Amino acid sequence: METFLRDLRYTLRSLRASPGFTLVAVLALALGIGANSAVFSVVNGVLLTSPPFEEPDRLLHLSNDIQKANLEGISVSYPEYQDFTTLPRVFDSVAAFSWRDMTLTGGAAAQRFGVVHGTSSIFSTLGMTPVLGRGFTAEEATAGAQKVVVLTHKAWRTVFLEDPQVLGKSLQLDGEPYTVVGVLPRGVAYPESTELYVPLVLKPEDATKRTSRSLTALARMKPGVTLEQARADVTRVAGEMAAQEPRYNGIGWSIRITPLEDTVVGDVRGTLWLLLGAVGFVLLVACSSVANLMLARAAAREREVSIRAALGASRGRLVAQFLTESLVLSVVGGGLGLLFALWGTDALLAFVGDGLPRVSQVRLDPTSVVFTVGVSLLTGLVFGLVPALQASRADLNATMREGSRGTEGGRSGRLRSGLVVAQVALALVLLVGAGLVMKSLLALHEVDEGFTPEGVLAGRFALPSARYAEPARKLAFERELLERLKTLPGVESAGLTNLLPLGGITTRGLEFESRPETPGEVMPAVDFRVASPDYLRTLKAKLLQGRLHETIGELDAPAEVVINKTFADVYWPQGNALGQRISLEPERRWSTVVGIVDDLREWGLSSPARPAAYWSLAAAPGSFRGLVVRVKSGTPESVRSAVEAELRAVDADLPLYGVTSLSKVVDESIGSRSLLAWLMGLFAGTALLLAALGIAGVVGYSVTRRTREMGIRMALGAARSDVLLLVLRQGLKLVGLGVAVGLVMSLGLTRFLGSLLYGVTAYDPWTFVGVAALLSMVALLATWLPARRASRVDPIISLKAE
Repeated sequence: METFLRDLRYTLRSLRASPGFTLVAVLALALGIGANSAVFSVVNGVLLTSPPFEEPDRLLHLSNDIQKANLEGISVSYPEYQDFTTLPRVFDSVAAFSWRDMTLTGGAAAQRFGVVHGTSSIFSTLGMTPVLGRGFTAEEATAGAQKVVVLTHKAWRTVFLEDPQVLGKSLQLDGEPYTVVGVLPRGVAYPESTELYVPLVLKPEDATKRTSRSLTALARMKPGVTLEQARADVTRVAGEMAAQEPRYNGIGWSIRITPLEDTVVGDVRGTLWLLLGAVGFVLLVACSSVANLMLARAAAREREVSIRAALGASRGRLVAQFLTESLVLSVVGGGLGLLFALWGTDALLAFVGDGLPRVSQVRLDPTSVVFTVGVSLLTGLVFGLVPALQASRADLNATMREGSRGTEGGRSGRLRSGLVVAQVALALVLLVGAGLVMKSLLALHEVDEGFTPEGVLAGRFALPSARYAEPARKLAFERELLERLKTLPGVESAGLTNLLPLGGITTRGLEFESRPETPGEVMPAVDFRVASPDYLRTLKAKLLQGRLHETIGELDAPAEVVINKTFADVYWPQGNALGQRISLEPERRWSTVVGIVDDLREWGLSSPARPAAYWSLAAAPGSFRGLVVRVKSGTPESVRSAVEAELRAVDADLPLYGVTSLSKVVDESIGSRSLLAWLMGLFAGTALLLAALGIAGVVGYSVTRRTREMGIRMALGAARSDVLLLVLRQGLKLVGLGVAVGLVMSLGLTRFLGSLLYGVTAYDPWTFVGVAALLSMVALLATWLPARRASRVDPIISLKAE
C-alpha cells in the first residue's frame, strides 16, 4: 500500500505538470465512458431489467395470423381465447383483455385513466399479487354484477393519496360507480400505461362471434415447458379448431406465439443494441487516442525511465508506475463521464419521450454506476498496459547515445501508427453506419403521408357508455360538437374519426354485394375507419374520384363509404369502384362507395399502404373518437384552450386527452429512427474528431522527433514543398490503410442495419464513397497542419539546437 501511495503521489505531480496532456486525456475518456454509461442505462432499463412479474420468461403473447389476407399478429376473439384455455398440457393459465380509456369524475376536473378490461385470470397469469385486497372473480365479469376495480400503485397514489383504508371505496368511471377491491404493488402494470383494472364484460354477440377479434391474449407456460413445446401443442389445437370451424379452412389461419418480452420491446431491441455497439466503438477510439498520447509521453520520458532502471527499478515497478497513471486518468475520466451520463440519460429520455417502452425504468441506477466503474477500470488497463510495457523496455545505453536527437520508428512508432490505423478504421465504420441511417431518415421525411399534418391539432375523447348508450345520442353529441368547432375564430375545419392517423390498424372482415362468398375463400379485409364530413378535408387528403362525405348521415339511412386507392386497385382493378356496395362482416348493412382518396400513410411512414375505407359517422356510432382541427394561421396549440372549452360546453365531464399537433404525431412515429440517426451521427462525429486528433498527434510527434532530420534535408537542398510532401505521405499512408480496413469492416457490419433502413440498402455505394472521401479530407487537414510546421523549420536553428 505504501508503494501504491508513493506511485499515486508521483502520478498526481506528473499529471499536474502536464495540464494539456491531462485535460485532453480526461476529456476523451469522459466522452467515451459517459456516452457508454448513458446508452447502457437505457439498454439496462429497457432490455436487461426483468419485468416486475413472477417468472416473466414463462409469459407468452397469443395472436392470430391469416396468411392469405396478409395479416400477422392480429387480436383474438373470445371463443378463440376459450379454446386457448383447453391447453392444460403447456399452459398454467390464460387471460384475455382489452385496453381503453375511461373518464374518472367526481373530483375538481374529469380525468382520463388507462384501463384494462380483463378476465379474472389476468392477475394469476401475469403473476401480479395485490398488496391490498384481491383481484376480481369470474362472477364479477358477468353482466349485472357489482362493478369492481383494482388500482395500480400509481392510481392509488394519484386518486386516494395512498390511503390504507381504500378498499371498499367507490370510483365514478364513465358515470358508473366501481368499488375498489385491490391495490397492486409499485411499478406493476401491463400494458405499462395501465392505471386501473376492471372485469371484462362482453356483449352477448361478442362472446360467441369468432370474427369479433378485439382481445389481447396472454398465457403462462407450465414450469419446465419450452417455447417449442408450447408452439407444437398450440399448432395441434389450431388444427382441431380449424376442423371445427369452416371459416378457418383455406385461409392460412394459425396461432402465433411470441414471448411477452419480445412483444413489449418490439423493434427497439435491435436499435438499442446497435447504439450500444456504436458507442463501444467510440470508447475504443477514445482509448486509442489516449494510448497514443501515453506512448508519446512515454517516449519523451525514455531518459527518465532508463535512469530509474539503472538505479535499480525493476520492470514490474516501472509498469506499475505507468499503470497507476493510466488508472488515475481513467478514474477521473470515469467520474466526469458519470456526470455526462446523468445529463446524457435525461437528454435521451427527453428526445424519445414516451416512444420508448419501459421508459419509467430507465435511470442511472446502481447497475449503471457499477458498469461505469467497471468500464473506467477496464479502460485504464486497455490504454495503459501497452504504453507501460513499451516504456519499461527503455535501454539506457541507447537512450544516452541518441541524446536529444530522437528517431522515429521502431516498436513505439509502429504501435502509434497501428493505433492511428485502428482509429481511422473504427471512425469510418461509425461514419458509414451514421450515413446509412441518416440517409434512411431523410428518405422517410420525403415520404408523402397522403395528408398535410402542418397546422392540425389532434386529440381524443371518449363518450361514457352509461350516458351515451343509444347511437342517436352519440350522433347528436358529435353534430353539436362539430358545429361549435366550425364557428371558433381561427379554425378552418374540424373532423372526427375512430382512430387518428398513425394510431394503429383496425382490421375488419368485408363482404361485397357483387361478389358472393365462396366456401373456403379467404375473407377480404379492410382497415376500418369512420370519418365526419370534414375529416378528410381537414387532413387535406387528395380526392381522386367521386366525392367525400357530405353529411354525418342517419342511423337508418343507406350508408356511404370513401375508400383509398389501394382498396380500389386491389378489389376493382378495372376502375369501376364507384357505386359498388360493401358491408362489414357480419353486419350485412350495405354501404355505397361514393369516393376514392389517395392513400393516407396511417399505419407508419415505412409501411406499405393497405386497403382502407372511411364510413360515415352514422354507419358506425362509437364511444371513442379522435378529433382533428385545422387552424387558419399560427400554431395548432393556439386553439387548444378554445377547443377544450367547446368540448366541456357540450359535456362538462369529458376531457380532451392526448392533445398534440399532428406534425408531432408524425415525428414521433419515426422517433426511434430519428434517435438512431442523431446518436449515430453524434458518435461518428466524436470518433472522427478523436481520429483527426490522433492523426495530428502522431504526425506532430513524428515531426518533433525528426526536426534535426528535416533541418539536414533542407540544408542539403530539399525544398519546403519536399518536406511538406514527405510528412503528408506519412500521414496519408496511415489514413489510406485505415480507410481500407474500415471499408472491409463496414461491409461486414452494416448488414446488421438492414432491418432498420428505409429507402437505402446496407451497401449503398454512394454512402461508402462519400464517407471515405470525408474522412480522407479531414485526415488530410489533420496531417497538413503538422506538415506545414515541419516545412517551416529553419535548418540553421535546427542544427544549432543539436
